[in-house]
Amino acid sequence: MVTDFPVPDGYRVLESDTVLAVLAGNSELTAVLGGAPSAWSAREVSDGNMNRVFLVEGPSGGVAAKQALPWIRVVEDWKFPVSRIDYEVAALRQMATFAPGRVPEVLAYEPALGLAVLELLAPHIVLREGLVAGKIYPNLADQAGDFLSFSLYRGSDFALDTETKKALVARFAGNAHLCATTEDVVFTGPYHAAPLNRWTSPQLDDDVRALRGDTDAKLAAAELKRRFRTATESLIHGDLHTGSFMVTETDTRAIDFEWALYGPMGFDAGALIGNLLLAWISQAGHAEERGEDRRPVTDWLEQAIPTLWERFTAGFLDLGERENEGGQFPAELFSESAPIKGALRRFLDHVWRDAVGFAGAKMIRRIVGISHVADFEAINDPDLRAGRERIALRLARSMIVERDLYPDPVTLVRAARAVMR
Repeated sequence: MVTDFPVPDGYRVLESDTVLAVLAGNSELTAVLGGAPSAWSAREVSDGNMNRVFLVEGPSGGVAAKQALPWIRVVEDWKFPVSRIDYEVAALRQMATFAPGRVPEVLAYEPALGLAVLELLAPHIVLREGLVAGKIYPNLADQAGDFLSFSLYRGSDFALDTETKKALVARFAGNAHLCATTEDVVFTGPYHAAPLNRWTSPQLDDDVRALRGDTDAKLAAAELKRRFRTATESLIHGDLHTGSFMVTETDTRAIDFEWALYGPMGFDAGALIGNLLLAWISQAGHAEERGEDRRPVTDWLEQAIPTLWERFTAGFLDLGERENEGGQFPAELFSESAPIKGALRRFLDHVWRDAVGFAGAKMIRRIVGISHVADFEAINDPDLRAGRERIALRLARSMIVERDLYPDPVTLVRAARAVMR
């Protein structure tokens, strides 16, 4: 295992004061912030596992400054490549052309510092934070579905000619350490005694022992790992959970693209669906502990999953009709759109099957792996928390082992509703 990675010449870890000095040297950023640097303020708002993030505000506006550390922010002994910020910037710039209006703009990039300066999303909050608080986002499913359809279709062979697609695959192939980390923490780590695994103990001890002895689950996870390692269907976010969206009631933006790679489309769709299922399953725990009525939230989440998929598939099919330039369906062979749409529908059935499995794998790793989610962690009573986690764990196990039981989102939602009774 690689434990050290090259650090750019001149790299240094920035603090709230030193990040201001860096931004002051960029005339485009000074124009955004306005006034003199002495009138600016910076505060660290890092809340993810990976990086440091500063919000910088001036008389005229604000920016978000994100620095990749030579380690994982919450585990300093775990060395990690600063180069991940390069892939994030490349992905954001590419996604700005694929899915305009659904990602923050890159305002500046300082490779030597591993620093990306991004459009400040305000008054947006992290989607997971809103879901834990019991908020409803009426436009989320449609707008996230649009992001998936535009990003996944336009990054694929359906839209790109061979030379362009292969060049993009090569551009993101160097993000291999993050790919290997995903393989380990999603498809391998939860199924054995990995050092950093944790779970609600002793309540889930028997469940964890059962999972580690479950040959069918381990074989299913291994097959999903093979799909993740070998499929290069589109440019994917690579970690598209509910912490990877900033939202208001009217706007949805995808953030945190450092895990970007060319991979299976179902991985992004499945990651989001799996995390929405975790949010849905957790609501009863929050309701009981806080004495709140969460039925409007659970009703909305129940509808959000099929709506998300319907919006994604409709957008994908529409793009297939309007932007068929990749050479997959050459005009010499296809003069009408109906056969193309039929082929795309069959392809989307395959993406859905992948998404179900990847969703289940993502759910499992968030319950018994190394990185958990506030959806459950914010439930303070361990017995109450474990009860909700056990429901999610059993549904997720079925989703990876028995994917054919869930041929469409309505069936999946029906099964989720049944296990929560």
